Amino acid sequence: MKKVTLFFMFLLIVPIAFADIAIQTDQGIYNLGNKVKVSVSVLQANSFDGLFKMALSCGSYKLQYFLTPVSLEANFRTAVAVPEVTATSQMLGNCAVIADLATNEGLIAEEKSSNNFEVTDKLTVLPVKNTITALPEDIIQVTGVINEAFGNNVLKAAAKIRLDNLTYEIDALDGKFNLTLDIPKNIKSGKHTIEISASDSKNNLGSSSIGLDITAVPSYIKTEASSNNLLPGSKISIVSSLYDQADDLINASLDLELTHSRENKIFRKIVQSGEKIEYEFSQYAEPGLYILISSYKNLQYQNSINITTVREVRIKFENETVFVENIGNIPFEDELTFFLESEAKKYPILKKIRVNPGKILDIDLSKEVPLGIYNVLLPIKEGLGPIKEKINETLQNAVESLQGKNSLQNENVLASGVTIRDNRPVYKKVASGISSISGTLVGADGVLAKNPVIAPAILISILGILVFRYGRKPIMRLIRGKKDDDKEEKE
Repeated sequence: MKKVTLFFMFLLIVPIAFADIAIQTDQGIYNLGNKVKVSVSVLQANSFDGLFKMALSCGSYKLQYFLTPVSLEANFRTAVAVPEVTATSQMLGNCAVIADLATNEGLIAEEKSSNNFEVTDKLTVLPVKNTITALPEDIIQVTGVINEAFGNNVLKAAAKIRLDNLTYEIDALDGKFNLTLDIPKNIKSGKHTIEISASDSKNNLGSSSIGLDITAVPSYIKTEASSNNLLPGSKISIVSSLYDQADDLINASLDLELTHSRENKIFRKIVQSGEKIEYEFSQYAEPGLYILISSYKNLQYQNSINITTVREVRIKFENETVFVENIGNIPFEDELTFFLESEAKKYPILKKIRVNPGKILDIDLSKEVPLGIYNVLLPIKEGLGPIKEKINETLQNAVESLQGKNSLQNENVLASGVTIRDNRPVYKKVASGISSISGTLVGADGVLAKNPVIAPAILISILGILVFRYGRKPIMRLIRGKKDDDKEEKE
């Protein structure tokens, strides 16, 4: 109450014009440790003797750091020398300087605040390049400057530069840093970040980054096959992949080629790296090693695939004919003996067989035996594959019945109870007739043995009968052909 009364008495006694206080800071933003410089001047209409006070206001933090007596001349702007104040961590944020002009009794004659300024602990890190493109094992330069918040260079700072799991420490002098960086040879392709952090002795910190784009370098090819040893007719899965320096898959087109020999190309195609393809070998694919080559520019990978040898035939009987089909992958050569068994006799038929893969050989049995009803048998033989055609139920029953009699223990049954006509050539029929008759006539109890005198006549008669029986048609055809030739000559 007393002070208020004195203030009013002062106003009544001393005529005062309000003072004009000008306050200006040298920067709009300060880092920790910077000196806050303030320019202050006062203009007073009347002469004045009193006190001049300076204080900092940073949020909840207040600091009165200057007090000095002043003696002002009327209408003369007087500069006040205010000491610098160091920015500390308590001042972080927005601040202002407040100036008070007061009487010697402590009464405030004028008060003025500066514009707001900021106190920060952030540094600005400015790389020269924001992005860098490089190859593995390249050497690059990481350069830049470190500035305080207001823009002036940091006189000395420590910088850390980090790439993936590698960290490098360097000193930045006068705000500049420069690091020669060796790119690892097995670095991953694609986007990376070079992280840069900086700090000074006053606990100001800053960071930035550089984008690093690593170009993939094709390094090797790997081809995987589902099997390296196959039967002909098998299907194989193939995956050919191109990898970079970090063993990562590269998306690219590869050349894939399969050959049986350098001169025998099976296929050649373009595939995508990592793509799964399938290839089915022919049932008749040649046996041996096949070479699978994957290539990309100057890179190549080679696999070997072995096709095993299959020696096998499929044998079936149909319409008086035995069909031998080579279902293996090598020529089939062998001697096969077929048996045509009737109630009266069992005829062996020996055939030399040569069938190329995929081909069928037919044997007309009607040209081998007389007219009759036969079982067609094939002895079981090593190296001869089983009969592939299914036998029908009737035939199966007959086979089982025959096997029950122990007559076919070592034989395959091709057909049972089939009628085979006699389409043999004349010489075979004559020979067969002579053979069958000679057994009756010439044997120990034969007619000729008992009647040697008439033997020549009987043999000539029999020969004539056979020729007439089996050779009549061929002779007639021959005669007709001769007549046709004579007629053509006359015309």
